[in-house]
This record gives sequence, C-alpha cells and structure tokens, in this order.
Amino acid sequence: MDYDAELTLITRQGCHLCEEASNDLARLVARFSALYPDKPYAVEVLDVDSDSALQRKYSEEVPVLLLNGKQVSFFKIDVDRVLALMEKL
Repeated sequence: MDYDAELTLITRQGCHLCEEASNDLARLVARFSALYPDKPYAVEVLDVDSDSALQRKYSEEVPVLLLNGKQVSFFKIDVDRVLALMEKL
C-alpha cells in the first residue's frame, strides 16, 4: 500500500521524553485521521539502540520523528507544526 505519510518515531527504552513523544504522536495521528480519513498513513516506532546506524545518526537527539524519511522534530513533537507538514502531502 502507498501511504501519503509515513511517520517514524525513534525512541529509547527508559526515556521520559520518548514517552511524551509517543503520546504526542498518538494525538497527531488521531487529529490527522479525523481530518483526513481517506489519506493513508503508516506509523513505525524504532528503538535507536537496536540498530547501529540509527545510533550513529540519532543517539543524542531521541526522540526523533521522521516524516517520509525526513527528520521533522527531535526531543519534543510540535503537533501543530507536524500536522501542517502532513496536510501539505
């Protein structure tokens, strides 16, 4: 299936900011799906410590949110800003 938006949240076990980002991502997805019920999207959550390439790239910035492979936030998700980016897809 082709997705308009592919969201990838990169987290780490025991990270309180990652828990907050997870909650923010849930709010973002709920808003997006309510506003655009026909636009397909996918959500993936990855553990930065499970992949050496992710560790090298994002270890100091987790949580990191990618939209279609492009980093759109780190540490904290600005739900309104990311939603605006998704609306442009």
